Amino acid sequence: MKVPFFLSKWFHFEFWPFWIFYFPVYGYGIYLAIKARSFAYFTAANPSMKFGGAFGMDKIKMIDFINKEYTPKGFLSINGENGEAIYLKMIQHKFDFPIVCKPNVGERGIGVEKIDCQQDLNLFLQTKNEDILVQEFIDYPIELGVFYHRFPISSEDGISSVVKKEFLKITGNGKSRFSELVHENVRAKNRITYLRKKYKSKWNQIIPSGITYKLEPIGNHNRGTKFLDGNYLINKRLVKVFRKIAQPLDGYYYGRFDLKVNSIEDLYNGNKIKIIELNGVNSEPAHIYDPDYSIFKAYKEVVKHMKLVFDISQENRKLGIKPDPFRKVLSGLFTHLFTSKTKA
Repeated sequence: MKVPFFLSKWFHFEFWPFWIFYFPVYGYGIYLAIKARSFAYFTAANPSMKFGGAFGMDKIKMIDFINKEYTPKGFLSINGENGEAIYLKMIQHKFDFPIVCKPNVGERGIGVEKIDCQQDLNLFLQTKNEDILVQEFIDYPIELGVFYHRFPISSEDGISSVVKKEFLKITGNGKSRFSELVHENVRAKNRITYLRKKYKSKWNQIIPSGITYKLEPIGNHNRGTKFLDGNYLINKRLVKVFRKIAQPLDGYYYGRFDLKVNSIEDLYNGNKIKIIELNGVNSEPAHIYDPDYSIFKAYKEVVKHMKLVFDISQENRKLGIKPDPFRKVLSGLFTHLFTSKTKA
């Protein structure tokens, strides 16, 4: 008898709600805060980012810090702009459909969509009430999250995590309908309604053997992407590449570069790398969500990265950088969590 997904997911921590997975390390976080004499000590780790990049981060601001060689073409669309105005800006910035639109302030892939035409753009905008980051869609075959850190005083640096992303997809067998293949994929369980609407024309079709559909082009875990441990890719060449990329990022010391690259050799050579997002202290060493990763090793990695945030923030404090007042962080978090950004 096959165990229903809503039961089986509790045996795989990669599917646990965020707050449940992190509950066992909350005590360590309190210990670090007491040791730092600040419950907002983490905000000093990345002084150039709002709240150190814990939440409410301005994506376009961080992308603009990075050398244009490493970023997709893109721009910020101010809340209220219509599809025609956005398309005129696309022409000015010399790119066309398909594009990726995402909230300029947001996390975990919420509200991110690949958009293929003007009609789809107009429909997307009807559901949004916020500033939107518009980027050209980069069709490179490899998507990674590379976790890079550096210390402001000692200048020591390193890469502590690499996650490889395997997109949600189905492959036909010549017998099953599109809908049946979707339902059989455990990573699509929470996306059935969305996928039924998106693939309405194919939903009842029998998919020929060997034909593969990438159901989701967005590489986030809550969009069905499988995260794989890519730490075997870490070496001195990779550190050197990200040392060069991070060098002009004044006030940025800790976080994850989400990127696409054409090949691993290009990655090591620093070629054909496109950074689609830059994250701060809210970054996770996402390789821990590999289905074969043990929960004990995962918590060890989480604790290691919490300690990195602490150590980096303490070095910055020695340089005169003060953490944000905790009451300011709480107020910002409340605003971030409870301000509606979606049209009715």
